[in-house]
Amino acid sequence: MTENKKSPTKALFETLAKLYKQGQLLLMDSDRLMGERGWEPMHTTAPAEFSYSLNSPERWYARWVCRFYRHKDESKTGQILFVSIHFASDHDTEVDEPVVSAGRLLYEKLTADPGYEYWMCKSTFYGEHHKTLEDWQCWDNPGWVKNLKRIETFRVPLYEVTSSEKLKELVIDRLLAVQEQEERSA
Repeated sequence: MTENKKSPTKALFETLAKLYKQGQLLLMDSDRLMGERGWEPMHTTAPAEFSYSLNSPERWYARWVCRFYRHKDESKTGQILFVSIHFASDHDTEVDEPVVSAGRLLYEKLTADPGYEYWMCKSTFYGEHHKTLEDWQCWDNPGWVKNLKRIETFRVPLYEVTSSEKLKELVIDRLLAVQEQEERSA
């Protein structure tokens, strides 16, 4: 019997490709689940902040990817929601194990086009513990975007998000429950 062995290098690249494919599928599933609840993605890109420097090989691959969402009803555009995956540490974050992060960018005024920057999905690594939302972080007045008053985020280990149902339960429902509770209170 002939044994077909892969080289360790090839196995590493195949594993990385599978990880990114699973990340793509998770974000596409997030788009579908958010869309079912009235939220649409704001762009078609996912990773950012690559390096072309020979001296920064740790930045040649995606360390994080994100999707930002706007509500279809323009009267509710005082906030932007996001779902992101953090695969590895970055120059300003420490990631021991990959995580899925989700959160809200909350603005002072309702506006049809609130500003945001793709790196804001990394806010889950900053700020203080949220006073009313268990296991959430908050960052008051981050100051980089006009009218941005607060960023609220939480994270879940990527390894716990094993299916569409788990994504819905652990990330999407948890993210939208806060939003929907605020709408009922208003």
